[in-house]
Amino acid sequence: MSQILDTHLVHGRRQRPDGPSPVDVISVQSQLVYGHAGNSAAVPPLRALGLRVAEIPTTLLSNAPFYATLRGRVLPSDWFADLLRGASERGLPQRAGALVSGYFGSVGNGTTFADWLEQTLPESPQLRYCLDPVIGDTHTGPYVEPGLEAVFAERLLPHAWLVTPNAFELGRLTGRPALAQPDAIAAAQALLERGPHWVLAHSVSGEAGELVTLAVGREGIWRWTSPLLPVDVAGTGDVLMALIVAFVLRGQGMEEAIGRAIAGVHAALEATLAAGHEEFDVLAAAPAALADTGRFGVERLA
Repeated sequence: MSQILDTHLVHGRRQRPDGPSPVDVISVQSQLVYGHAGNSAAVPPLRALGLRVAEIPTTLLSNAPFYATLRGRVLPSDWFADLLRGASERGLPQRAGALVSGYFGSVGNGTTFADWLEQTLPESPQLRYCLDPVIGDTHTGPYVEPGLEAVFAERLLPHAWLVTPNAFELGRLTGRPALAQPDAIAAAQALLERGPHWVLAHSVSGEAGELVTLAVGREGIWRWTSPLLPVDVAGTGDVLMALIVAFVLRGQGMEEAIGRAIAGVHAALEATLAAGHEEFDVLAAAPAALADTGRFGVERLA
């Protein structure tokens, strides 16, 4: 920030309480003007479930990149570093229960975040770091700079409590096949050996017309199946992560949190189809997840 802006913006307040405002989740992701991906997908369900969210953008874009035009930009790494620094100066990592990271937009932003994370986590022992390693998908291939995959694998993964790759990303992180269930389980177990407590592998291939979600933890493996719907919108993985984090912070066990999250995402996809809208109906996710009574049963595999 320039000295002119510093002078212009910094001012005193006549009265304010001394107590810091609470924060439950720090969400470091992309941000859109129109549509739902990154923070623009994750924050609405988090807040709908009563959680206080500090949003740190990695990009500021007009819309997701599958439209004919795209405006805005990836934040320069020095701007992004300033936002992280400002969050630390306000003591947010010491008060939050969870830190989520998603799309970075550049290797520079990924490296900047890794530097900050390595400094921050020792000062915030209560903070659970949840990594969404956004790399790409089976129908797109990779859509991030190649160097980011190494940042995820080498610098962020060892610090993660939860990592939520889709099947394609799981394969990229491990260098082994991961699209089918047996391969995905083996790949997730390989990731566990590198640091995380939980690996949630989603969009795994199942029987015709179904998707498989696998939770692989240090004490067991769980499996959910849900119908494959004829809709392709951005933000589903971001909402899935947000709902899991929300229910864990609300005191629910991992198995129930994941089951509710899957139900919430599926209901939001159904609402999107019913409305005929081109963007994900993220507002439908939290109410459906709260109301879930085990719509998609869980099977323990090990």
